[in-house]
Amino acid sequence: MKTLISILTILLPFTLRAQVNNNYTIEGKTNQPATFTLQYTLDGKSLKNTAETKNGEIKLTGSIDGKVQANLMISPKETENLKNGLMATMVRFWLEPGNIKIENLDSLQKGLRFSGTALNDETNELSREKAALVGLKEGKEQDDAIKEVVVKFIKAHPNSLVSFMELDYTLSRGIPELTLVEPLFNSLSAAIKSSPMGLDYQKKLIKWRTVDIESIAPDFIQPDQFGKTVKLSDYKSKYVLIDFWASWCHPCRDENPNLVSQYNLYKNSNFTILSISLDERKEDWLKAIKEDKLPWKQVSDLKRNNEAKVKYGVQSIPDNFLVNPDGKIIAKNLRGEALNKKLAEVFAK
Repeated sequence: MKTLISILTILLPFTLRAQVNNNYTIEGKTNQPATFTLQYTLDGKSLKNTAETKNGEIKLTGSIDGKVQANLMISPKETENLKNGLMATMVRFWLEPGNIKIENLDSLQKGLRFSGTALNDETNELSREKAALVGLKEGKEQDDAIKEVVVKFIKAHPNSLVSFMELDYTLSRGIPELTLVEPLFNSLSAAIKSSPMGLDYQKKLIKWRTVDIESIAPDFIQPDQFGKTVKLSDYKSKYVLIDFWASWCHPCRDENPNLVSQYNLYKNSNFTILSISLDERKEDWLKAIKEDKLPWKQVSDLKRNNEAKVKYGVQSIPDNFLVNPDGKIIAKNLRGEALNKKLAEVFAK
């Protein structure tokens, strides 16, 4: 999928309730002495379970009222392992009632695999299908092929939290295609749609509809780098590329030379760019503007949750919206050649 910097730094835990037998066992075989620390969050509480290898095996037991994504940290003991450069490993998996098996504990380079319970087995199934595409296709063809695999999986597993995770974190990056994600969400089970995470996703859908193609771009007000108030509505009668970025976003900085090129190409053709930075430190923001030689208007409220970002439902950056002189959004999430092609099409008319 496209390389993007996520705005969220910590994944929210996926949970679903209604279990009868809520006992779990996590076990595997290993010759390496280590401490295994299970960490997860449930009902806002951080929970932990710890065990050490014994007689070549690791085993953690407990109970959980639901299903949740959890982290397992494997910390080598203070032995030859540390001298040999082995360091702690953190892996993410589904914690749910049942007997969960850990594979590849003595060959971490292969990647740990969790199996034996429904969600972990479904994750493995999808991972195998994605991995089969690697090397067969490249670039956009590979992205599109993986998207097809994900969509097919979601349709075949409407009751699975794995499906919701793929919908929310794979297909819904940035501002997603509503014609794709909304029907997929509606196809999920009633239990998932009515859960807290499902209700939260419905709120996202409502927000994304307001910034879909042909919608009127919501107005916003932000101060520029000099403290002067700037509004989107100041740019009526112009084509405006609303650009969300930040100094710390490497893909954003990589795209800036192309934005400069396109700006110079069309700045005398009723076109401009209005950039909204998600920086919180003004000095970092100003330094990046200078380093990347960005000549168009730059604004930011320097808030952790930039108000324009929230209004537009932006989840990850870089992201952008192309607005026509009538104030309608005519394209979104354009970068590189896709942006260049769209602008050439617009100004060829």
